[in-house]
Amino acid sequence: MATSAERMGSLREQERRGLRSFTIGVSEDDLRMIAEHGYEGAASTDQDQQAQAVSLFITDMLAAPIGQGNGVTTVATPFQ
Repeated sequence: MATSAERMGSLREQERRGLRSFTIGVSEDDLRMIAEHGYEGAASTDQDQQAQAVSLFITDMLAAPIGQGNGVTTVATPFQ
């Protein structure tokens, strides 16, 4: 577990580098679909493995050329 000073140092470093973090909601159906697309960690019961699989999935989808036919549909939903 990180100390308060370590967390603050990490936040300052992220800010210095211009990094942003955000939270997304992922359902069990979403995790199953992500696992079916080859990101096996999404099917794990370990939340860290799930988070890594979802992060890699999102990164790969953003890097894929538009119209590549990867079978994945993106839908934007409003923040609540």
